[in-house]
Amino acid sequence: MTLQFNRTAFDPETVRRRWKTQDTKKLSDEQSRARRYEERDDIVLAVNAAIVTRRPLLVYGPPGSGKSSLAGFVAEVLGWRYYEHVITSRTQALDLLWGFDAIRRLSDAQAKKGSLPANHDYVEPGVLWWAFESGSALRRGAGAGVKLKARPRDPARWGKSPHAVVLLDEIDKADPFVPNDLLIPLDRGSFDVTELNAHIELPRDRQVLLVITTNGERELAPAFLRRCVQLELKAPDLEQLQRIAELHHGPDKGGLYEPVANALLLLQRAAREKRVRPPSTAEFLDAIQACRELRIRPGMGEEWELLTSGLLKKQSTFAGG
Repeated sequence: MTLQFNRTAFDPETVRRRWKTQDTKKLSDEQSRARRYEERDDIVLAVNAAIVTRRPLLVYGPPGSGKSSLAGFVAEVLGWRYYEHVITSRTQALDLLWGFDAIRRLSDAQAKKGSLPANHDYVEPGVLWWAFESGSALRRGAGAGVKLKARPRDPARWGKSPHAVVLLDEIDKADPFVPNDLLIPLDRGSFDVTELNAHIELPRDRQVLLVITTNGERELAPAFLRRCVQLELKAPDLEQLQRIAELHHGPDKGGLYEPVANALLLLQRAAREKRVRPPSTAEFLDAIQACRELRIRPGMGEEWELLTSGLLKKQSTFAGG
């Protein structure tokens, strides 16, 4: 059953019809992959809710459910600029706003015998600065008449819209205080760059959709969760796997999709029972491609067993006792 709600903000179905008439040769590989995302009503509703409320979209679910690739698909459907930042254990909230290379500045000052260079040349705009104000990020926060040593390059993966989609991938890998430190700049849509005494603010007529993914490795603070629209992505079922395969590999001429999908689902169930990592959708797509290219039939012969072991089962290589 199709859910009945206003899809004017984010409407993949209408855009897909337009994509069929466009020349795909000009697309980057990343854009082409983004267009092969398989959306569902719950996804479309959550994205629309995040857009109209101007709240971050927090996405969680098992590996292979499409968490990290959702943001790129949304940006491609909307035609917005797309940025991404993969969170690590060393990520600080300030890294997402700006960075300042104080050591290089001091080294340059010493080389010039005490003459301090301008701060602008040592500021590196973070992903949220680019999303909020790409123009001032290109100038590193300097005024129109200030001469810079070098202008940074806009790291947008694609798109030239005034609006932007930003992916913060795996927020739970960061220290617990990182999401909390983002609350104020996200609530206000602005922040100050202290080294430049500059104020960066998202204009009222522009929008940034922040897509944040989590693997559930760490509990996120309640104050942070309250400010997010939450979306749970479940592992694809048999029908969804077949649609995903068709989006990536075209029509199922050889009758591969259903048997490979069934094999994946059985292996996923067995892996969960053993409490080991289950194979993901990406590995399912690899298996489809390998079967096609190598002319291997699912469930038949030693070749299929070897392929399943190498592409889907992927036993642990840990040699410890």
